[in-house]
Amino acid sequence: MKKIFCITCHKISNALSITVEYLSSFSENTILIHVDKKSKIEGFYNLLHFNKDNVVFIPDRIDVTWGTYSQIQASLNLFNKALEYDFDYLFLLSGDDIPCISNEQINVQLNTIGFYNLIHYQDGRNSFVDPISRVKYVYPDFFFLRNIGIKHRLYKRLFFLLKFLFVSKSFKRNGDKIDGYFKGTNWFGLNRETTIAMMLFINNNEWYRELYYKSCCADEVIFHTAIKHLGREDIFHDENYINDALRYIDWVSGPEYPKILNEEDVDKIKKSNCIFARKFPHDIASELFYKIIE
Repeated sequence: MKKIFCITCHKISNALSITVEYLSSFSENTILIHVDKKSKIEGFYNLLHFNKDNVVFIPDRIDVTWGTYSQIQASLNLFNKALEYDFDYLFLLSGDDIPCISNEQINVQLNTIGFYNLIHYQDGRNSFVDPISRVKYVYPDFFFLRNIGIKHRLYKRLFFLLKFLFVSKSFKRNGDKIDGYFKGTNWFGLNRETTIAMMLFINNNEWYRELYYKSCCADEVIFHTAIKHLGREDIFHDENYINDALRYIDWVSGPEYPKILNEEDVDKIKKSNCIFARKFPHDIASELFYKIIE
């Protein structure tokens, strides 16, 4: 089975190294990596020793800022590069993800679900967030600061009180061209047919991309909405799993949110029957990885 793993990252970590080294050891897999333009890519070449034909660092790199359209553009660049390859299935990963199951088990899982798309749409398993609010407004730059003080908290409150003044021109012009907006996890898996259809729609409709230029955290909206708009029905759904993307992420236990996973989480990860898990500490040992997939 030909699989493509699109990875977006900004730093070198053991999790990234383990994931790429393992997945690239199978010739059926292709790994495409987007390294944040702020990062020195030479370090990735030197420290990760990715000298395999099936590991590709894409040249079209984006200076990524959390929560902005730059996150979306980095993913689009990966997907467009993926379309240059012949593949059956595509996964979008972060540099903090590792597989929960072996490559052979991934193939079995995908065959079992009939190559349905593993993309989670928010439901009763998570708190609801209005996706329209992510897209409708022009968000000021202070929304994208990771560490904010009292001043910016007050600015945010003021913004929400006066948000009717910040409706984007793109949304006023074209917002109603979409029947509905949808949100879910921004890490997902798609079959080839869905990937092609989604990218044809996004690439050929500038008005759709423009809707998201001044959005906030809309990487959790743009792809989900496009897939629904296209009427794709081959979407996996089973509420017995933690989510429909089959990604093990612990938003409950803390103390970090999501929790930084460690050895005490191994049994829960294995019982989840997920395909990938995140986040892991930067210095995760390879022994822990093999304990998870054994």
